[in-house]
Amino acid sequence: MKYYKLNDGNEIPALGFGTYKITDRNDMANAIEAFFENSYEYLDTAKIYNNEKMIGEELKNSCKKRNEYKIATKVWPSDFGCDKTKKSLDESLEKLQTDYLDVVLLHWFGNDFEKSWKVFEDYKRQGIVKTIGVSNFEISQLKKLLEIGEKPAIDQLESSPHFQNDETVRFLKENNIIHQAWSPIARGRSELLEEFVIKKLANKYNKTPAQIVLRWHIERGSMPIPKSTNPKRIKENIEIFDFSLDEKDLKAIKSIDLKKRYSSDPEDENWLKELLKRI
Repeated sequence: MKYYKLNDGNEIPALGFGTYKITDRNDMANAIEAFFENSYEYLDTAKIYNNEKMIGEELKNSCKKRNEYKIATKVWPSDFGCDKTKKSLDESLEKLQTDYLDVVLLHWFGNDFEKSWKVFEDYKRQGIVKTIGVSNFEISQLKKLLEIGEKPAIDQLESSPHFQNDETVRFLKENNIIHQAWSPIARGRSELLEEFVIKKLANKYNKTPAQIVLRWHIERGSMPIPKSTNPKRIKENIEIFDFSLDEKDLKAIKSIDLKKRYSSDPEDENWLKELLKRI
């Protein structure tokens, strides 16, 4: 496993494990079992995923020591504001059955984000939270955050070879903020894994197309967070640290950038308003 040093002095692995839409108990049990069997160390969830309680129970059943894995969760925009953010974090701690969180993120940009950020900073000072960051913050939103307090260590964004978002990724590097990539394979929402370039590289390195895409994220200095409930794919996703893509390969993958999101634009004001209706 490769590790990234964060701007707060902490370290995180270069690959994480996503849990979005895993709400079936059997699926979660199988996923957590495969998580540990394949030496994953970083598990990403969020309040809005409605699976924190389930994750907490499965982690407790695993009998693993708390320092053997990292937990990241997020606060939804409807919970922004001082008191509501404290409540959200306290509920996450209780559901996840832990007395500290390795990473907490503001899930999207929203009203009163600055009040929530101050709560994050306070919880970090107390040691309840180790690392603070954001999710789905584009450059204009990051600049507003940078004006009010501590620099985020992480920004989690939609990212794949079809949506490379180079300008934002470059801004993050310039500011020493780690870029996490959600939906890194765009599986099920695109023809990414059928791209000729990806298949050609898969043959060249004797890897699967998904492994080529995940390795591309690593070569960029990004941290992909793939999600799966299939033990075979969970194993496959982490087996990307025994090869590297060269400059010619990266240039080839650069050519398939469609500049196309498969989700919503974080700077779409109407979308941000809709988020407040979701709890």
